[in-house]
Parts: sequence; C-alpha cells; structure tokens
Amino acid sequence: MVRKVEKNNADLATLADQAYPAIEEMIVDRKLEPGQMISEGEIGATLGVGRTPIREAIARLKHVGFVEIHSRRGVQVSTIDPVKHLELLEVRLPLERDIVRHAVQRATDTDLEDLAEVSAALVQAAKSSDRRAYFRAKRNLHDVEVRSARNSILSKTMRSLHAQSRRFWQSYEPTSSFEKGAGLHEKIAKAIIARNEATAQANVEKLFAFLESLTELVVKRRHL
Repeated sequence: MVRKVEKNNADLATLADQAYPAIEEMIVDRKLEPGQMISEGEIGATLGVGRTPIREAIARLKHVGFVEIHSRRGVQVSTIDPVKHLELLEVRLPLERDIVRHAVQRATDTDLEDLAEVSAALVQAAKSSDRRAYFRAKRNLHDVEVRSARNSILSKTMRSLHAQSRRFWQSYEPTSSFEKGAGLHEKIAKAIIARNEATAQANVEKLFAFLESLTELVVKRRHL
C-alpha cells in the first residue's frame, strides 16, 4: 500500500521532500514499472498532494536516473541498465568501506543491538526464500550501518546509491543467491559489533566481489 504524504508535517519538511521518497519507493518496488509513463496528476492524487511538489520530486528523481522527462510524451520510468549497475558498485565499494570503518569507531550500543537484530532477520528471510522480507531486511541493515557511521554527508549520498541498487536487485537478484548474500552481510555486521575493522573491511570486499559477479551474469544474459 502506498503511503500518503502527511500535509501536516509541512513545517518539518516540504511536501516535495516527502513526495520524493514516496515516489522513489513506488519505482523501487515496481509499483511503477520500467518504461511506464506516469502522470503527475495521478501520483499527486495517490499521495494526496498537488502538482508542484510532485513536479519537484520528479525533477530530483530524474537527477538520480529513476525517470526520464520527455517534452511531448511526459514522464517515463527509466529502464534498468546492468552495465550502469556495475559502475554503481564501483562507486559504492569505497564508500561502504568508509561506512564500516566509521561504524566500528562510532556505533552506539543501541546501533550494535539493532545490527544484530536486522542481520539475523536478513538471514532468516534468506533461509525462507521470502523475497519481500529479504529486501526489507537488507534495506533495514543498510540503514542501520549508515546511521552507525554518524556522517550526515555520507548518509545522504548512500541513500540515493542504495535506492538505485535496491531497484536493480529487486528485479534481478535470484532467490538462490539469498543465503550467500545474507551470510556475507551478517559477517560484516558481526565484525562491526565486535569492533573489528579489518575483518569488516575484508568482508565488504568479499560481498562486493559477489555482487559484481551476480551483476555480470545479468549483463551476459542481456547480450546473448
């Protein structure tokens, strides 16, 4: 179910600020499919806001590559390019290393408790092959790791990159890879909890080698 934007929170954030993650979620979860033409009016009606904040949110989504704006045809959800996802992983890797380095140094006891909880949920979802629970748990794990790094600029940057990756994985990650992926995420979380930076960094490298291999398989299938 799509969450409506709360108009009474306008004093805390603009309606566009609230509309942006709502529309982003609709695209990531494929409620708005790649290639689909979308109506500012219909989205505004769904979220309960006017055209102006929707237009501003769509402009931001264009900036991160989620939509394309055609002068005559309107707004279209962009297709997913596996080659660009490989490039995205190249950008993410050093930033993810920074996240775990800072998290090891700065995570609070509450952060560490949350890391243990969400990583266990991810492993359980992987074992049950529950795609919805798996992607929800993976998002929660990323959110806790980024929060634990205590860096507002890094947090803002990773929000966009993680959203783009979620969109790719929800379309292409095979359920058969869940357990290995969850296991690698769990090792990173456990290393952060143990405040062992070297082990956390090593497992980030292993995770990204695995993610790159999965993405490369998609690229190869596209070219067959």
